[in-house]
This record gives sequence, structure tokens and C-alpha cells, in this order.
Amino acid sequence: MKVFITDDHELIIDGVKAILKTTTHEVVGSATTGSELVEWLDTHECDVVLLDLKLPDMTGIDILKRFFGKHNAPKFLIVSSSCDLKQIQETIMLGASGYISKVELSKELEDALLKLGKDRRFYSDSIIDIIISNQMEQEDLSTLQHMMTEKEAETLKVLNHNIKISDQYSFNEMKRNYDVSVLGANKVFKMKKKFSLAMLAIKHKLKIV
Repeated sequence: MKVFITDDHELIIDGVKAILKTTTHEVVGSATTGSELVEWLDTHECDVVLLDLKLPDMTGIDILKRFFGKHNAPKFLIVSSSCDLKQIQETIMLGASGYISKVELSKELEDALLKLGKDRRFYSDSIIDIIISNQMEQEDLSTLQHMMTEKEAETLKVLNHNIKISDQYSFNEMKRNYDVSVLGANKVFKMKKKFSLAMLAIKHKLKIV
């Protein structure tokens, strides 16, 4: 794959080049500012842009917004030291193809590019953990759905729907047969749902959904 690197630290750019030197991927250019990246993409093409979120002249979010939905736009793989949940969610909603923590870059970059080459998404372990922890506290599963392929997202919807149906049936049975209080039953099924979503998330992490 043809890779373009965008980071405001030359040391990171050199490190990525060193990692990819031993692979089949080709580094076709690099930039230390967002404007340099935009200018390069106006006249060149690549398969993947490695994108830092913090650049001197604009943010990675600004760049994602600029290219979101554009025909022939490259895939954007976020490479950042930021583990802010809101930023992570925003990159997902703006179509980024993945997110790698800089701490995990050296061990996960090659695998990430392999996944992107197969039109899949990639998130490093620490980023997935942050997202899962949040999603298990929410009724809205949109963040997980956006991380997945269309087929995986549909599976998530079906499983979550089935969990709710099963919970309602079991909830009523528990109250009727065991005289459990509404508060106690709610607590039990909240824990059950969290466990079910955790198992689903683990399956997605291992790519077996």
C-alpha cells in the first residue's frame, strides 16, 4: 500500500519509515502540517494517510471533515497520543479507518495496514478498551456499530435486540417465580447486558463476529 505520513514530529515520521522499510508498503511522502498534507493530496494519490490529531496549523479532525465523503479520498488511520473518548468517537463518525495509540505504533502498524488493505478497520487494544468501557454504560451502541463492517454492525443490532427481548422475558419470570423486587431484578439484568456486550466486543476484537 502507498502510505503518506502526517505528524508534527520528524522523529515519529522517521520511526514510521523505519517500521515500513521492512514491509511491502511504500512511503510516498510525509508532512509536518495539515496544509502540507492537503496540498499534497490535491495533486497526488495514496492508499492510506497516517494522521496525527495535533498539528501546528489545523487538527486531524479538521482534515477528516475536509475529506469526509469525498470521492477517491484515501483511508485515514489516526496515529495519536491522545486517548480522549470524544476525539476517538469523532474520528469514527467522520469515517477514519482506524485509530492507533502512538505507544502501540511499532507493534501494531503493520497489522493495521494489512486490515485496511482488506477494507477492514483497525483499533489498537487501548483504544478498543476505552470505547468498550464507555459503550457498556450506554444504551446507544452507535460507536461500536461505526467501528464495524456493515455485516458486523447488523449482528450487533440483532444481538442487542435479542438481549433486550430475553431480558424482558426473564425479568417478568424472575419477579413472578421468585418474588424478586423490581430494583433487584433491574440490577441483575443490567449486569447481564453488560456481560453480553463485553463478550460481543471481545469477539469483535478477535475478528470472529
